[in-house]
Formats: sequence, structure tokens, C-alpha cells
Amino acid sequence: MHSFPVKNGLLLRYSPMGHIGQGIISINIDEGYKFITHYVEDLRNVPIIMQALQERRAQYVKGIDYLTSMPSRYVSREGSEQFIVVPIFHGNVSIGYICGDEFEENFQMSSTLLETFTSFGRLTGELFMAKNQGDNICPLSKRELEVMQHVALGESTKEIAAAIQISDLTVNQYIKSAIKKLNAQNRVEAIVKLCKLGLI
Repeated sequence: MHSFPVKNGLLLRYSPMGHIGQGIISINIDEGYKFITHYVEDLRNVPIIMQALQERRAQYVKGIDYLTSMPSRYVSREGSEQFIVVPIFHGNVSIGYICGDEFEENFQMSSTLLETFTSFGRLTGELFMAKNQGDNICPLSKRELEVMQHVALGESTKEIAAAIQISDLTVNQYIKSAIKKLNAQNRVEAIVKLCKLGLI
């Protein structure tokens, strides 16, 4: 918090399945920390966050752009007229994001600072993935994980089969095997578990 001109920040994980943001923790320079795991957001309703996650670049809006591009619940707070979202990513995969709407007095965004925010998100993602790869041994084979990553993107069995050049039957066998290895009840639970392991 002290490295950047922001007074608050929300850390959320991102699931590409359904484009869901789920809260982890909120930090406020005056109020301290609190867990926000109850917070769930369909990010298709917040284009600026989706843009940041898809482009893997920090995004910033203020003034009239802020008022017209954000859902009403974001702009209801008095004095909030600007917003930043910093994607947390590793390679081409966004795994979460940090957003904030309270800045130091007379704050002015610059392209250099925005790039610094982007670099922070990239480094955070790399550190997170390195830790998870060290802590978690993937229970799936390389092919099973590849299939489940396609499932997480909402692709159909036929689309997955065409993408990785295997039969529909083999795709279904990989999915069934992955669900069993993860001790999951269905595809959705299997994807959630893989997300928690940092594998999707």
C-alpha cells in the first residue's frame, strides 16, 4: 500500500469459468484488513475489469468515464470518482486482480505509473504461481489438465476434441478421470479445485 498512491485495495481471485471475481481480502489504510470471501461479482457487468484481465494491463478511469463505465453500486460512494484495476497474471493467464478507488490527494495517473502497476500484477502472479507449483503436486496427467483447462473456458466436448485432436470419447474419458482423481462430484467442482490449486 505504501509503495503506491492508493489508500485502499481489494484482492480478488478470477475464475474464467463464468468470468467470476471472488473476494479474498480488503485493505484500507485507515481501517486495516478484512476478509471479503462473501463478495462474488459477475465481471461481465464490469467491462473495465474484464478488459484488464483479458489484456493483462492495468486500467484506470476517472471523472465522467468512471461514472459512465462503472455499475451504479461502484459509484454510489461519496467522493469516489476514479478507479484502478490491476490484473494478477502469469504468462497469458489472469488469476486474479486488485482494484481500488481511494487515492492520495491531488493524485495524477501517468502512463509510467500505469505500467508500474501492470508490472506489479505480473510479478505478483509469477510469485503466486511459483509458490503454488512448489506446494502443490498436480494429481492429473498433462493431458487431463489440458482437457480440464479447455473445460474451464466453457468449450464443448467437440470443441475440445478438435482443439487438441483427439476423439470426443477420449475427451470424456479424460474429464471423468480428472473428476475422480480430484475427488470431485462433477466438472464444476473439479474446475473449482483446480483453480484453488492454482492450476487453472
